[in-house]
Amino acid sequence: MKSKIFVLILSVFFVLGCTQVSRVKVLPTKKNTLAVIPFENYTVTPLAGYRVASILEGVLRSKGYKVLNRVWSYSDQEPTEADFKKWWNKAIKEGATLIVYGSVNEFRYKTGIDGEPAVSVTVYFYNVNTKKVVWSATLSKSGLSFQSLGTVSQELFDKIFK
Repeated sequence: MKSKIFVLILSVFFVLGCTQVSRVKVLPTKKNTLAVIPFENYTVTPLAGYRVASILEGVLRSKGYKVLNRVWSYSDQEPTEADFKKWWNKAIKEGATLIVYGSVNEFRYKTGIDGEPAVSVTVYFYNVNTKKVVWSATLSKSGLSFQSLGTVSQELFDKIFK
């Protein structure tokens, strides 16, 4: 019996030893005016960049961040470089102090019986005045088989943006 308990405790320490904890630097303050533009899509999921930007925009608003009305409009095609430049300039013209953008690295349901959702995004906060990225993070999460990609994305952003 003692050997089983020892093996169990050893297993717990082994699993905890493989866990990685990332620390998030201080987020930009809620005094800034944000503009969220669609993310670049590096996945096989069509239009994932629009979906992630829309979810992030809603989460930021719900957390009390001052977010401009959309400077972009949805299209049924992936954005071009010209689209990104147009949205970037429009955000600056409308008074954004920070532009939130990024990339979608994974946005899919894993194959297999459960079909768990998996999301991975990189987010950047770009300060218009200093012309520098003031905050960035790569965020990843997988969910349970009964969850949607949208739910997992929202939970991911809810944990970071408080």
